Amino acid sequence: MKVLLYDFRWNDPETCQFEGAGVTDNFANKFGVKPIQIGNPLSLEICSEVRCAGSREHGRWKPCPKQATGKPKCDYCRAIEGNFVYTAFDGFDQSQLQPGDLEKIAGKHLVYLALFEKDLIKVGVCKSERKELRQLEQGSHATLFVAEAPDGIAARQIESLLRKTGLGDKIKSSEKKDLLLPSVSCSEAEKILRTLLAEKKELISTEEHLKSFWKSEPEFCCWEPLYQTGKLPTSPLMIQLEKGDWLSGTLVAKKGPFLVLEAASDLVALDTKYLRGREVDFTPRPAGLQTSRVLQNALF
Repeated sequence: MKVLLYDFRWNDPETCQFEGAGVTDNFANKFGVKPIQIGNPLSLEICSEVRCAGSREHGRWKPCPKQATGKPKCDYCRAIEGNFVYTAFDGFDQSQLQPGDLEKIAGKHLVYLALFEKDLIKVGVCKSERKELRQLEQGSHATLFVAEAPDGIAARQIESLLRKTGLGDKIKSSEKKDLLLPSVSCSEAEKILRTLLAEKKELISTEEHLKSFWKSEPEFCCWEPLYQTGKLPTSPLMIQLEKGDWLSGTLVAKKGPFLVLEAASDLVALDTKYLRGREVDFTPRPAGLQTSRVLQNALF
């Protein structure tokens, strides 16, 4: 079946899913999902260039009314979703918030330090109920949960203060793509994160109204076993599929937005973020890979 791909998401530690709208006559604009798990076969062919895949508001998907091209989400559809409070709100300046934004970040929130490699660590915030899922969907190798606040306002304030000490809050896929198999063990990651927390916390210890939210015993978690990347015999070949390319095989590992497939005799990894906004055909194929980009990389 061919769909216009809206997104790729983690449902739980075992299951991820592609989300998209049908583009053929019988299924045009019907939104659906394709769940996948490790051990499942997966085939996909890229059938178009990138265009806006629409927006989702109050849980319902809508096609892009402007039929914009060039980006998986145009500015108009991005504005409809109103994600400013999640992506840019610092916890202090509320001047850019829209009505209802603060309701989106009500309830308990966690502040965490996420490690992707020894020298690649970010600070982040998530709702308490998304504690595990948020780490898996971004592909953290290990996490130290350092604070729990009654709402997203206080959590964002702690995050903002930690950012001012030099910690970043975003890591691009281009930085993550070579880290499917990190060189740091879980025990090393825990030591690094706890040492870093002690240093950073000391720098912002004067904020009295936030002191009660710091965890007395920060919780460490290592996520690598859930990705099953540790079972890979070698590093996979990272590819970026373009229009006309296809890949088919068995899913053997997944980490954040990355899927690793055994395609015939090769291990191949792809970043699902580059598939958003494209028409993708999931019709089953024999195991294999067809892409001129990979052939060129192999030659050099």
